[in-house]
Amino acid sequence: MMNPERIYYLFEIGNKNKQEDYIWPVAGKATANDKVFIVCDGAGRFSNGEIASKLVCQFMAAKVLKFTEQKMSGELIKKLLFEARYRLSEYALKQRLDTDLATTFSIIILYNQKVFMSWCGDSRIYHLRGGEILFKAEDNSRNTAMAGGIKADRSPMYTETKWIEDVQDGDYFLLCSKGIMESVTDDNIKLLVSQNDKTNIDLTESFKRLALEKKPGNYSMYLIRVKAGTQKRSLKSELTAIRKQTSGIVRPFFILVVTIIVLSIMVFYFRKTRTSGPAPEYRNQTTQSVDVPRDDSVPSAIVMPVPQKPIHTVIDSNAPAIDSEEKPKLTTQTPVAPKKRVGQMFIKFTTDESCKLKITNIDLGEVIDWDLSQNDNGFIYLKPGKYLIVATSVIDGSKTKTYHFDVKPGDAHTTQNLKIRF
Repeated sequence: MMNPERIYYLFEIGNKNKQEDYIWPVAGKATANDKVFIVCDGAGRFSNGEIASKLVCQFMAAKVLKFTEQKMSGELIKKLLFEARYRLSEYALKQRLDTDLATTFSIIILYNQKVFMSWCGDSRIYHLRGGEILFKAEDNSRNTAMAGGIKADRSPMYTETKWIEDVQDGDYFLLCSKGIMESVTDDNIKLLVSQNDKTNIDLTESFKRLALEKKPGNYSMYLIRVKAGTQKRSLKSELTAIRKQTSGIVRPFFILVVTIIVLSIMVFYFRKTRTSGPAPEYRNQTTQSVDVPRDDSVPSAIVMPVPQKPIHTVIDSNAPAIDSEEKPKLTTQTPVAPKKRVGQMFIKFTTDESCKLKITNIDLGEVIDWDLSQNDNGFIYLKPGKYLIVATSVIDGSKTKTYHFDVKPGDAHTTQNLKIRF
């Protein structure tokens, strides 16, 4: 499993009056468990670029986490960015802002043995190994008017994506805004990464020092050194090669063995059929209902099996006592009543700020982790029990809200609205 081994970041205001960049995870909050890293560089008159970069960055971070590696693609990223641009345009219209507010977008997602990257505008992504640049995303804004990439109007967006499948332990991935690009050259980047591999220098301070020499505006970056688990992958590759080499010998032998086994089973079966005695008599036995697995309407919700109802039997009261090792014969058996579904409550979540939810069923000790985006409607079914719901802001991790919830069996087919306000 691929994880960030070391994380370096910059989120500096530079010589501007306002920070119009935005990074994800929020500055200072990244951990070794994070898989998604985003850098957005906002632009627009009256310093409104901060709105565009923050809205697009938060929206994309919440959305991409919901998709698996198999579903991730360039088309999906483009679709999500169109939705983000629609929300940006809607916000500008409501707030009576100029539609020139815009932002670039760059993202990397760490999967098991691959890295997915996508960019829009003049932000940049690097893949480095051993002090050399293996890949560098080029500016795809096509013209200076579209340097922002994602604009709050109907301007075209040029989005590009790339999968990096050859990832090794110690590889670096760098996402950076225009302020870094204008201050730190490719040779500087290669030199710093190479020195860090040899002597473990302070990479963050080194990048910052180079940027300050050029006195840029806002400058931001995420530099990730990954632990890819390549040794495990190479072992798997070796096993695959061995299978391919021996398949020509093993396959005919396997077919011969299977044929012999099948013939032996057939001979044994027919011989036993001819020599078997008369069929034994059977007497009535108690039957027990079986729980059939059922599909819950929400995969992430907690599902509880329906308790079985006991089966009542009637036995002749005049019958002699029976030894504990002997099974009684039944004379009558009452029908089993159909099982009823456990009542569930339909919960609708809304929030005024993107947040992470931890929904705990206290009675069962089961937990649902859920990301909720700003202005999204989240729906989930909860089975009966006492719940503790903790909401943590993704913008400021120190802001939390706690809710206590009691779902009762009689609450089936009812809806409860929960508005989270920070």
